[in-house]
Amino acid sequence: MTLFLFKEALRSNRRAKLSFLFSLSSTTVGLVLIAVSLLSVKISKSIETYLQNQFEVQVYLKEDITGSQRDRLKVDLENLKEVSSVEFISKEKAAEKFVTETGEDFRTILEYNPLPASYIIKTVANKSVNFPSLLSRIKTFRDVDEVIFPNALYQKMLFYLNTFQKYIAGLGILLSIIAFYVIFSTTRLIIESRKDEIETMKLVGGSLFTIKFPLLLNGMFIGLVSGFLAIGLVSLIEISIRNYFYGGFPHFLNSTLVLLILGPALGLVSSLLASWKISLKL
Repeated sequence: MTLFLFKEALRSNRRAKLSFLFSLSSTTVGLVLIAVSLLSVKISKSIETYLQNQFEVQVYLKEDITGSQRDRLKVDLENLKEVSSVEFISKEKAAEKFVTETGEDFRTILEYNPLPASYIIKTVANKSVNFPSLLSRIKTFRDVDEVIFPNALYQKMLFYLNTFQKYIAGLGILLSIIAFYVIFSTTRLIIESRKDEIETMKLVGGSLFTIKFPLLLNGMFIGLVSGFLAIGLVSLIEISIRNYFYGGFPHFLNSTLVLLILGPALGLVSSLLASWKISLKL
């Protein structure tokens, strides 16, 4: 009996090959985009962490700061949970750095060094940092004159990352709805093509389970195959990116295994709704 039901489900696909292929392709694309939208969060976090580790917070000290005040400020900065290291840049070292980077020596013109001493702060790795909050707290320290951070560039990069993430998520949802509707329509077409057969099964005493189960199985089969195809495509994309663009790209495979559940679930629900009106009434 079970073997017969499985054969009926496969036979339904052979009857509507074009609809089956369309359902399979649209569901696969939908699942791929769902995976990309979910995993784009992980990518965004990874890129955000990478970006924030490239930027340095420059804390300029007041001109009249004493040695003990400077040491106390360093301890206060090191105690911040977002801070991983604090490096002191003296006025003399700042002058040398300026000359090296610009090629101009202001000391030949000026009799004093106008550059302030500073601390260069690096934030903790592999952790998202709220920079506006961090900068606000640093500015409250008594011996801090000014805090510099390339905030505009950082915020712009994050904006583009978040926008990309939203577009991918929206596209994934849209294609999932389309995939749902296509499977639903395919099941309805199968029901229409088997209308006479279904009526005959009712007359000979066929149960509702025997009539509906092949239809539900067909939807789950489409979703399962689409899930495997989606995992294959996402894995191929991951391998390509790792080999040709960025070797430290986050691993996707463990996350995409959820598609093996999501695909059949999508097919089951759409087929269930499509066959909802089928009853044993003649």
